[in-house]
Amino acid sequence: MYISAMNFYKLLPFCALFFLLACGEDSSSTSSAEPEEYSSSTESDESSSSVKKEKSSSSEKVEISSSSEKASSSSKKEDASSSSVAPKSSSPLPSDPLELFDTRKPKKNFYTCHYKDEFGGFDEDFDQQDWICTFKYKDKEGYIYLQTTPTSCTQIWSLLPNMAIDSAIMYINGEYVTPDSVTYDWGENHHNDFFRIGYDGKIFEYSHSTYAAGYRACQEMDCLKVFQSDGKTLIEDGCHAQAEDLAESRTLPIVCRMASLEDGTFGDFTDTFKLCPSDSRLRRQQEQ
Repeated sequence: MYISAMNFYKLLPFCALFFLLACGEDSSSTSSAEPEEYSSSTESDESSSSVKKEKSSSSEKVEISSSSEKASSSSKKEDASSSSVAPKSSSPLPSDPLELFDTRKPKKNFYTCHYKDEFGGFDEDFDQQDWICTFKYKDKEGYIYLQTTPTSCTQIWSLLPNMAIDSAIMYINGEYVTPDSVTYDWGENHHNDFFRIGYDGKIFEYSHSTYAAGYRACQEMDCLKVFQSDGKTLIEDGCHAQAEDLAESRTLPIVCRMASLEDGTFGDFTDTFKLCPSDSRLRRQQEQ
């Protein structure tokens, strides 16, 4: 038994060494396993993060695409809306513009001018004057209704009224338009009257294309002159009152009618234009 015990004690160091070696391997195994497990977790987290980023990026792309589609859709809607309010194609105008405007009956002898001189002077009465005229220039066509009232007088050989604009409205291509500016001129002693309207970035002058002897208008305004917005630079003379070739005269024809002082009517808007009887071009035409 003693020997066995001695032998056992002799064996103890070997057993201890064996135990340490065995434990060291387990510890090493455990230690090497932990980094692998951590690395796997990190890769998993990174993979998850990558997936999230991809999802987020995909979501952003979808949102951008959706926003782009919305913008495109909105643009299409705006285009459709714009086209829906675009001026309609010119339709035949009513033969009677009184269907378009609320007109008034002008007042007769509305304003009295007083002129006094060393011989005593004289008085002269002037009426309100209202006009309806056609308008046609390039792709725009319609009517203009103008109300004027005498407010003062100027003496140039005779008494001439200064006419104020009470109101002016246009009906062009199916829509009502307010002119940018309107002026009416009596036309001095010969009464070669004209009025001007600012419209569409230009100045349109309603004037005459024929005159009687002594340079006097014999009928209502019958043609248009077109100026730039400065009112001085001529773009197109649609009257050419001095043109020898009648084919070059009145190239922008219009029809103007003044309201009757009796009942406020304007008459027929059929173009009945004729050269003034004493227009020299008419005589030459007849001689030919």
